[in-house]
Amino acid sequence: MDLIKDYFSSGYNLFLDQINLSLSEIYGTFNLVMAIDILLLFGLLYWLWFRVKGTSLVRVLPVLFGVLILILISKILGLLAFFYALVFLLIILLVASVLIYGQELQKIVETSTTSSKRQDKIRLLDRHEINNFIKDVTNAVILLAKSKIPALLVIKTSKPVGRLIDNGTALKTPFSKELVIDIFSNRSGLSAGAMIIDNGMVVAVGSTLTDAAPKKFTFSLGNTALRQVALHWETIVIVTYKNNDYISLLHKDNSYSKLSLSSLERVLKTILMSK
Repeated sequence: MDLIKDYFSSGYNLFLDQINLSLSEIYGTFNLVMAIDILLLFGLLYWLWFRVKGTSLVRVLPVLFGVLILILISKILGLLAFFYALVFLLIILLVASVLIYGQELQKIVETSTTSSKRQDKIRLLDRHEINNFIKDVTNAVILLAKSKIPALLVIKTSKPVGRLIDNGTALKTPFSKELVIDIFSNRSGLSAGAMIIDNGMVVAVGSTLTDAAPKKFTFSLGNTALRQVALHWETIVIVTYKNNDYISLLHKDNSYSKLSLSSLERVLKTILMSK
């Protein structure tokens, strides 16, 4: 018994010595370069989280972060066998993520490289132009509602909408009441999805907002794609209906229904002119 006790006691002391040695090495080598390295790592992780938080990949991130933390701890403590096993596990997880979520990863890469280009092509509106744009949108939506024409308008606020554009027919034309009425009243293929609007420009029509769109994309608050777009991309989603003259609006986790002309204009000004 004493031999076993001494064995575990010496092992425990050796383990503590290894920890102290590892920590002293960290303290001795910590400098500006290491601090910048850590900041760059956190910046990369934040960018990754920002890109995937609206996708299915968000389920994998906690596992990957957990494995990375365990790898760091095992490296500090000198647990080499555990460290290499975790590195092997991380490689397996990364390969599996690519195989399972390959299409979504491709979309993320394409969005990161193309959304900035699209943003450069669209001139930002000043406050006077935003005010005129709000009036044009309000008048168009009111006319659609009174005529009981179902329509779906998605207005960009802050986050890129490249993925929404890719799910529709890309355009680049100034927003106008006549264009909106023409597209949605004729019930063409372009009216089967959302009209995407960015800084007063119609950048896409017929967008189904999601890659897994059903055959009949419904213009209704019960459509989960509408709520996801309003929440994750922080867009303004405006809906008019076929059987009534109601107007609904979504933005982030806020929902408005049965809006009048004045209330619709007030909500749009509160969102768009406070950016």
